[in-house]
Amino acid sequence: MDFYSQLRKRMIDTMQLSLKQIRQILGLGVQEFSDIVGLTRQSINNLENSKIKMSTVQYIAVCAVIDHFTESQPELVSVIISILNTNDSLFDNALFEDLPNNSLLKKWFVCFSEDSKIFARGSTDLIEELCNNYKIFLDDTALCVISSENQILDLISNMQNKSKRFIIPLRAIESIQNQWLDSEASVKGTPRNGMYNLRRLRELGVVEIRGEKSDTSIIATIASVFIKYKVIYRLALITQNPKLAQVIMSLNTDDIGGFNVLVLYVSDGNIYKWEKLDTVAIKEESETPGELKEMQDQVVETTQEPHNDNSALSGWDVI
Repeated sequence: MDFYSQLRKRMIDTMQLSLKQIRQILGLGVQEFSDIVGLTRQSINNLENSKIKMSTVQYIAVCAVIDHFTESQPELVSVIISILNTNDSLFDNALFEDLPNNSLLKKWFVCFSEDSKIFARGSTDLIEELCNNYKIFLDDTALCVISSENQILDLISNMQNKSKRFIIPLRAIESIQNQWLDSEASVKGTPRNGMYNLRRLRELGVVEIRGEKSDTSIIATIASVFIKYKVIYRLALITQNPKLAQVIMSLNTDDIGGFNVLVLYVSDGNIYKWEKLDTVAIKEESETPGELKEMQDQVVETTQEPHNDNSALSGWDVI
């Protein structure tokens, strides 16, 4: 477990030990607190009595509630910090002493290594960082080009050794199948590669297929899932599609919040980070001038609608 992982575990453990005291400081009863956090009364009781371990999702939900209350009552911040630091197993290190803008959520988000640094350090660190700290998505274009060499081979091997899985939308598989059916025999190599790579990854046990037939387009589905989960997890997408890359990179804004999404592509078996300049050609290649703008507008719309079990994300309850 790396430094940042240990740090985040300490934060979660400390929050659980401090939960009852902080709830009381906020002046909330168990039922009221559970309603606001979005957990059952029994779950809050079990957390406070250490009958269950606090999850990452629960930690983030609790921090969001605390941030909400301390925004209007900033005098409570120092008291809560004192409680947390006292209950920290290594309290001499004052883990919660420096809260960016008095926000526990922002403190959580800074406890991850920076994307720019993992590329600067070298290929081995990149593979380790991806496997340890990211949930990695593959789209149809990535499945069609991945090969068994260099960083891709290392990434697949690392994922297998750590019992991690690539997340592949059902829509991506359907896209490859449709290409196979629609393509002329002379150009069936790409979808054939995609189906072969999918089968190989499944045999290695490093694939998790998510989603349902009710999902919309690949771009809209991946964007909606990333918006929903980027506040909880560090997400990475490997895609050869510059349009999809630009739409997903547009999610890295303060308006949406959460962690920045890492958007990658494969070339000659190596992994590279998409840059905004790499996607400039999209506007020239689009047959319809407003095509990219329309897709980005669809992404914005998904941020304004709450996700529920009846939505198009019903097959993405967890990742």
